[in-house]
Amino acid sequence: RPTCTCLDAPKSSASEPMRAEVALPHRALAFGLDFHPTERLLAAGLITGQIRVYSCADDGASAERRLGAKPHADACRSVKFSPDGGALFSAGSDRSVQRRDLETNRPVWKLRAAHASAVNVCTPLGPHGVGTGDDEGAVRVWDVRQRGAVMRFDEHSDVVHDLHFELPRLQLASCSSDGHLSVYDLRKGRLEARSDELEEELLCLAPLKGGKKLLAGSDSGVLGVFSWGDFGDFSDRLTPAVLGSGEAIEALAPLSEHALLFASADGVLRAASLHPSRMLGEVGRHADPIEALAVDAQGALAATAAHDGTVRLWDVSEAALGRRAARNSGSGAASAEAETEDEAEEAPPQGKRRKGGKGQGAIRLGQDFDFSDL
Repeated sequence: RPTCTCLDAPKSSASEPMRAEVALPHRALAFGLDFHPTERLLAAGLITGQIRVYSCADDGASAERRLGAKPHADACRSVKFSPDGGALFSAGSDRSVQRRDLETNRPVWKLRAAHASAVNVCTPLGPHGVGTGDDEGAVRVWDVRQRGAVMRFDEHSDVVHDLHFELPRLQLASCSSDGHLSVYDLRKGRLEARSDELEEELLCLAPLKGGKKLLAGSDSGVLGVFSWGDFGDFSDRLTPAVLGSGEAIEALAPLSEHALLFASADGVLRAASLHPSRMLGEVGRHADPIEALAVDAQGALAATAAHDGTVRLWDVSEAALGRRAARNSGSGAASAEAETEDEAEEAPPQGKRRKGGKGQGAIRLGQDFDFSDL
């Protein structure tokens, strides 16, 4: 079987607390990463169509391959553990979506042509649901006890980059290269809200403040903040001057109600806080752009995947970030506070703008989709 090389943790500097590095098979690029909800297991979806699950040591200093499979004929773009951790969802460029049982390492639900184009992202919606988004802007909601989509949304005119499910509200948010954020009410099976066409391509999403805020990373390096329920435009912005980078923000991961990690196209993983809005410091870096980011359930270990074909594990415990913030504060690196909304709007946009079309509305199928299980 294909071998996985797990390298010992290198001698890391104070500014790069790397715990371990995992060399993927044939140095393949990982498009998706996700940590298990209760165990130190890390899943990776590879450009080869394979998935790998690694068991990480408690201190994150090593990682060993637990299982592997090749569920997709083309690139596996997204992997997500089910809420109970017993299964792994994956979606790929071959337009297929599947749910794999971790104990047997066999698929228990699979759709070979779930979308008309490549599926770019998936996210679990409770024990029996999963949401998916594709390269042409389509969002679908599936019940694994059925074969067809139970809800269809076609609000975006370009690739759907990320999905976020807000369980208490039973609402699903999607962001796209067309510059729009869309929010769907899964109780009613309809579009709840849609943002104005923004100046940036929206590449990733992460909740903060207990779900009261939804952050969106953009291709211009701006980290936009939506207040939940008010999605017309950003209510606040963390600009490149505050974040320390003008590169595209490729991935986000919350650490706490006030802090998060963000990975940029310059290959650097950084930490930032919201209210006060400031950059907490650099966590670590790759030589190539970072493609994927995940944080474990304890918020102490982060994983990044980059174009160099490696997955790196980082110490992002509260103690480690506190030491880094103190160093940056002393050097003045994190002294800049976020600009006001008026100041942010005066800055010229740094990213290209793609013109989006009008949404086609939500079509609800499968009226018996049972959200009570959520």
